[in-house]
Order: sequence, then structure tokens, then C-alpha cells
Amino acid sequence: MADLSEKETREKFQLNSEQIKAVNTVNGNLLILASAGTGKTTTIVERYVNLVENHKINPEEIMMTTFTNKAAKDMIDKIKRKTKKLSEYIGTMHSLFLRILRENYDKLPIKPSFTLLTEENDKNKIIKQILEKKKIEPTNDNVSYFANRIKIFKNRGISHDDLKENPELDDKEAYIEEEIEGGEFVHVNSKIKKLSNYVYKEYQRTLKESNVMDFDDILLFTYSLLNKEEKIREFYRNNLRSIMVDEAQDLNVVQRNILELLQNDNLCIIGDDCQNIYTWRGASNELIFNFDKAQIKIILKDNYRSTKNLIKNINKIIGSLAFKIDKNLQCTREEGNKIKIREFYNFEEEASFIADEAKKLLRKKESPENIAVLFRTNNLGKQIERIFRKSKIPCHLSRSKGFLDREEIKDIFAFLKLKINPNSVLDFERVLNLIEGVGKSKIEKLKEIAEKNKVPVRESLNYLNLLNLSLQLKENLAKLNTLLKDEKQNPIESFLRFFDYKRNLDKKYILDSEKIEDKKENINILIELFKEYNPSLKGITDFLDSMIEIGKKEKDKEKVILSTIHSAKGLEWKHVYLAGCNETILPFYKNDLSKIKRDDELRLFYVAVSRAKDFLTITYSLNGNWRDLEPSQFLEIIEGDFKE
Repeated sequence: MADLSEKETREKFQLNSEQIKAVNTVNGNLLILASAGTGKTTTIVERYVNLVENHKINPEEIMMTTFTNKAAKDMIDKIKRKTKKLSEYIGTMHSLFLRILRENYDKLPIKPSFTLLTEENDKNKIIKQILEKKKIEPTNDNVSYFANRIKIFKNRGISHDDLKENPELDDKEAYIEEEIEGGEFVHVNSKIKKLSNYVYKEYQRTLKESNVMDFDDILLFTYSLLNKEEKIREFYRNNLRSIMVDEAQDLNVVQRNILELLQNDNLCIIGDDCQNIYTWRGASNELIFNFDKAQIKIILKDNYRSTKNLIKNINKIIGSLAFKIDKNLQCTREEGNKIKIREFYNFEEEASFIADEAKKLLRKKESPENIAVLFRTNNLGKQIERIFRKSKIPCHLSRSKGFLDREEIKDIFAFLKLKINPNSVLDFERVLNLIEGVGKSKIEKLKEIAEKNKVPVRESLNYLNLLNLSLQLKENLAKLNTLLKDEKQNPIESFLRFFDYKRNLDKKYILDSEKIEDKKENINILIELFKEYNPSLKGITDFLDSMIEIGKKEKDKEKVILSTIHSAKGLEWKHVYLAGCNETILPFYKNDLSKIKRDDELRLFYVAVSRAKDFLTITYSLNGNWRDLEPSQFLEIIEGDFKE
């Protein structure tokens, strides 16, 4: 069916000319360059609607991926308001590719009952155990360093099998190096950095023994499957008539390789090369730059978010990048206020000034949710939070635990995962630790029994007679064994009954009624979500897979937001304060700043500035940690109202 005319499209969808062109370009590969605030989601949604309504492409023939579960949900909700024809292939890459793995489990080098390592703490626990075996102190910084090394290896498509074993540690003098890992500063002993290959190999060996894969394995396994199995690859290539990929600047090597295998001159990528802020975990602009040279390109230039003064400075930041696709954003709003730049003696003064400013806004009846304070690292955020709390300003530091990282959810999930995957040592340990009378020594003995009899760790519960246990404990463990094999009862309710879990929460947190209420609310959410599934192993597997990227449960209503720049990506506020804008912080560097590294840091600065809708204040200090500080070189780009 023919495309709608530009006039018909504008009248029907209220789009600008670039958006209309993007909606109506349905054949061939396409790059949509969408800078912050240019109506990207609206464009993607309308393009989808055009495909299913005017070009008669079936919803199941369209795959749409985005970076976060929240963004995917937002996209689905907007599509539902436009059409009843909803694709089953809308979600994050991890959730969609996990489905492909489940559908083709017989071709994977892992048992079909595999479960996922969804919690960072569990990943860190494995790394700690590896370091302890090497007699290396498992400090938080050391663990963070190796966790990020593993992520980088995987996101670059490097298998542990491709790497040689690291040499043993030598006797050379070691020194402490400051690194930035996962967007945070860590201090790592130079000597142990040589053990990256060893830690990665041991980590993967542990996962294999437990029949578990982590998030990054989902991508590696998918690429391997599609690369090796021609029939499976051709099935998806032929059945997917349109593939749309949002946040293309955040794609890593493995994701790009998967798309290369799936695409058939039908790939539309949407992104902003200036918002690539995840290079530290393997993301790159390579796909965007390749499309820029060889494919149809449409640039969304009209910005609907920020005022003219802000857009003028955002364009200057873009122009200052050494490597970028040239673009010049057009503002659709009024002139607005100039950016304010303020200098302070130290960070304490800086944070106090921001707190006073927030107080003034709140006294003028500004909603707290319209105010955000952004910073490079969480360490700065903690200092700002302390001053805000001291000033009695309602605030929320965006570092709260993800839903899956909460104690009560992890306990229930460990039980569910152990039902599916009898090999999972971490889940076995967590579940058994909930039983009174079971400690580390008894768990170790059960693991030894499993190893000796060459059975999965859960099956050690069939050998209870080999242990010297009290009658009550033996009875409890036997009941647990029966429950783990049951497929008729609701497993969450079985768990709560068997462990008398809610009453134990009451006892454990007797002095914190708010925490008890919060935990019980989380449990009730889980019970409600499970109602769509049955208690069979297949039903539990489907339920767990559906939960892998459930969003954080943030309690941020009626509070000023305190957030790292990385966490603020995709969000916007009326009033934004950017704190700690100093050399060696933003931009972060140790000795010198190469063009590539400067661009990395400048893109982060661009993301921070482009969060503001109306007002932006940037602050910096002259002193910190007993040393002189310099204002960020990026402030030289800004045309603003400067006051010392």
C-alpha cells in the first residue's frame, strides 16, 4: 500500500517533515539520528503503526528493541494507543534473545534447565571466592574491577576459551592505580590486574558447573547460535521483515554482530552518536558511523525540550566533538535563561549552594520532582545527599536497589530457580541458609556429597541419612526436598508457608515497620505477577524470564532527584544543577586526555546539559582532598552567566 502524503501524515500524526520522512521510509536500511528531545519515541511508534496499518506487515514480522525495560514498556503503551496490532518482539535485546535461546535450547552448550544470574551481588560473590582462592583481598574495588573486566571481555565478543591463562603474580613492586569502572572511581593494585584472564576463566567455569548464564552470556550464546546454525539464522532472517533498534549508540560488538546476522536490508537503527556514554562497557558508535556512510540517513533536528539558550550551547558542545556526525539542532521554544556557572572554594560549599537554591524553589511552590542534581560519580552524590538531608530537603539518590536485588525477592527467586535448575550452587546455599540449624559446615557437607555421588547439588537432599542431623532438621530438609520437586502448588505461596517467611520478617525488622511494609508489598507484587503463570517447571521458567529486566522500584515522588549523569540519560527536568564540574572529574583522566577520551567525557557533559528543559546551573570547586582543583575545560565551550 502507498505511503500517506506528507500533508496527510502531518495532519494525522502531527509530525515535522523529518519525522514524516522517517515514518514513510519503510524499505531498505535506515539511520534515524535523534538527538535529545527531538521526538524520537513518537517517530518510532508512528513508523511501526505505518508498517502494520498501511503496509500490511504482520506484527509478528517486526522486531523492536530498546535499551531498558522502562523504555520498552513506554513504547508498547504508546503503540497500544494507536493500534491493536502489537508485535510479540518488542523489548530489550536481552529479553528477546533469551526467548530465541529458550526456543532453540537443544542447540546450546548448556543444559535446558539453565537459569540466569540476575543479581550483581551474586556475580560479585563468585569473584570474591575466586580472589580468596588466590589469596587476594576481595575488596569492593578489586571485585568491581574484575566484574567490569569480565563484562568488557563478553561485550567485545571475547570468549574465555580464546584467552591464555595469566601468569602467576610476580615479585615486582606494586602500586595503586585509580581507574574508572562502571562509571565509578576505584583503586586497584597494579599487580593483580594481570589476573583478568584467570578470573574470567574461573568465573565461567563456576557458571557452567551451576548451569547458569549471566546477562552478557545471553548475547554471546545468541551470536554463537545464529552464527553456527544456518537453518535457525535463516528462519529469523526470513520471518522478520522489519527490525528497529533504538539507542543504537549503546550497542556493543556482540549486539552489532547479531544484527548483522539477522538483518536483510530491513534494519532501521535509531540513535544519537553524541549520547554514546557507555564505551567503558564496550558500547561504540561504529554501527551508526557505518550507516552514516552507506545507508539512508534522516536527522531529527527540531528540539521540543529545551530553550534557545540551552540549545545554542548544546550545539556548541556537539561542534566541539572531534568525531561526530554533523548536526545543528533547531529550537522550537522561547529564548529562556542563560546557563549559570558558579565557582566555590570546596565541594561542601558547592553542595550547600545547590541545597539553598533548591530550598528557594520549593518555597516558591516548585514541585520537587522538577528539580535534579547531576554529578559524575555516586561518591559526589552521597555528599550532596548528606547536605540535603541536613537541610531537611526531601531528596532521592538514584542508587536504590533494583527490584531483583532486594532480600525478599532474592530469597523467593532462589527457591524458584532451584526448582528449575538443581545444579545452581548459589541458589542452593541461599535457600538452605533460610532454615534454622543449617550453617556453612552442613551446606559444605551436602555439596561434598553431591560431588562424591556425581549428582546435582540439590540432589544431595536425597542423601540426608549420611549426615548427623537432628530429627527436626532432617524432617525440614526432607520437606524442602519434596517442595522443590512439586509442580502442583503455587511455588511462591509454598515458599512463604514453609519458611513462615512473613512472620520471620516481622521478627527480623521489629524496629523498622516501614521496611517490613515495603518488603511485604514487594512480595505481594510478586504473587500478583505470578498469577498469569502455572506452577509447572515451564511456567516458572517463563515467569523468571519475564522478570529479568523489571525496573527499579524508586520511591522518588515529591522528592528532588540526585543522580549520576549515566543514570539520568533519557530523563528531563525543568531545573538542573550539574555539580563537580572540575578537571579530572568531568572530564576524568589521569595523565593526559586523548582526542578519543576527551570525546567520551564530552559526550557525558552533553548528556548532562541536555537534561535541562528551562534552567541549568553548573558548579565547580577550587579545592578538594587537600589539593587545588581546576574548573573543567568544558566550561570554556559554554556561553553563560559566570560568577566567581
